[in-house]
Amino acid sequence: MAEILANGVRLHVQRLSPSGGPRPDSPLVVMVHGMVMDNISSFYFSLGNSLAHAGADVICYDLRGHGRSERTPDGYGLANAMADLSAMLGAVGVDRPVHLVGNSYGATMALSYGLEFTDRVASLTLIEPPFLIEGLGAEMARSLAQVLVGLSDAEVEQWLEHSAGRAVTRIARSAQSLLRDTSIADDMLATEPFSPERLAQLDVPVLAIYGANSDIIDQAEGLAKLVPRCTLIVLEHHTHAVLREASDYLRTLMRWWLFQRDTPVPPYTRMPGRAFATPDWVTRMIPPSDLNSPGKVDSRVNGADLGTSP
Repeated sequence: MAEILANGVRLHVQRLSPSGGPRPDSPLVVMVHGMVMDNISSFYFSLGNSLAHAGADVICYDLRGHGRSERTPDGYGLANAMADLSAMLGAVGVDRPVHLVGNSYGATMALSYGLEFTDRVASLTLIEPPFLIEGLGAEMARSLAQVLVGLSDAEVEQWLEHSAGRAVTRIARSAQSLLRDTSIADDMLATEPFSPERLAQLDVPVLAIYGANSDIIDQAEGLAKLVPRCTLIVLEHHTHAVLREASDYLRTLMRWWLFQRDTPVPPYTRMPGRAFATPDWVTRMIPPSDLNSPGKVDSRVNGADLGTSP
């Protein structure tokens, strides 16, 4: 499976099944990636194959305008994204509740989907979800504007032109086009904040994961307090890029969540000497003067995870 038509949009979809095919009781997991500087690969390689090997039936897809999915000029609001997801699930024949797993913006979308279509969701796993009950749309639009400013900086442009690898350059150019040529920023600005009353009535299990050094860690406790069945995991020494930084532990955690949730949460052991921090220049999206210095570009871009956007 590679391409389907859902909600009038061509979406790139990949399904990962256990060896021998899924059983009737196999958890059906749907993974939703982040926005702009992200695509299907972040979940496909980090968690998707691992969960399929563990016995889950896994669906990964590129959001509208991302990866290999169709880039429409508009239609990037949360309502559109949820309609795309519902249509995609119908197109691939899903007829039972799914375990939604989202990263960054994908986690915000998954939470919104769980609120809107609770009967279609078996559980939610939210990795670093931008979560606000006031000003969510403005914050998401601001983040996108910062990304565009950062990608348009002369130093960054010089690096992309002469020093960056082809894969990074391709992702960056695609992000520039998405931000400049579509309505995505305006659509994000129109995003409604979460309702405390609706969150308090959410009746599905929720696993929320944040990095203690994330620039949005202050939103974690608010989410955990409002959602009744929320298990909050905060990983010390990690940032908003926790999916990449702690992928080994997240594979273990997700197997526990799907197959062994009646046992204690698996402990997290940090690799000695490894710690991650969100650089100030990443938060402010102002590249440092020595961005193009040999040996410094890769580590700094990787520190940003190419994904300080929602």
